[in-house]
Amino acid sequence: MPSLPPAAHSAPATDSRRTLPVVAVIAALIAVPVAVSVGMSWVDLPWEQDTPARARPDWVPMPLLRATTSDGTVVKARVALDVPGSAARMAIQRNVQQVGLLLEVSIARQTRAEIGSSQGIPRLADDMRERLNEYLDAGAEEGPVRSVAIQDLLVKPQ
Repeated sequence: MPSLPPAAHSAPATDSRRTLPVVAVIAALIAVPVAVSVGMSWVDLPWEQDTPARARPDWVPMPLLRATTSDGTVVKARVALDVPGSAARMAIQRNVQQVGLLLEVSIARQTRAEIGSSQGIPRLADDMRERLNEYLDAGAEEGPVRSVAIQDLLVKPQ
């Protein structure tokens, strides 16, 4: 029987030596992310603690408001109301003109300088909320309107 050259005997051994590291690298690339994700599921992360969920706002958009401030500046505003109860929502939707007038009165009590100050818009939103809660008061401890968001505010130049 003829003998094979020495290079032919070593070829299968060389192939198995090369495939073993390739298989190990592929297995590590799969095993490491799986191990990390399983390990992270056991860790309590601070932002995932059981905190009471805050109520999500339920916004009621209002029509565009047009008002004149106490110093004669024309202001246009788009406002949305955070109303948690359906009774208050229905009352606002039924009386949208009166609610709009209340919001315009809040703008009319301000001056251009007051609206333009650093606390002008938050103060205006608080005034609007207080007026609406007085108008819609249902005897609840928390008013029917939780907050007022002034989405757009355009102050006409003088």
